[in-house]
Amino acid sequence: MTILEKNIQALLSGVNEPLGNKLLNFIQNKTCSRFNIDENLNIFDKTHNVFMYENLEEEINFFYQSILEKTPR
Repeated sequence: MTILEKNIQALLSGVNEPLGNKLLNFIQNKTCSRFNIDENLNIFDKTHNVFMYENLEEEINFFYQSILEKTPR
């Protein structure tokens, strides 16, 4: 199991299930409104036209925070 898969599983197994589903959907479909992801799990930020590939954990946290900011509580 990759780090990314472990993070997704952790998100799916608790109160953040809707968030986990959004992340899982992003990983499976390889795209969303702001980001693309390639087969090597490199995430491309379409808004800023940059790859964010140096630190996968930072990528996941960035995307996680982006979703949290847009998710009504």
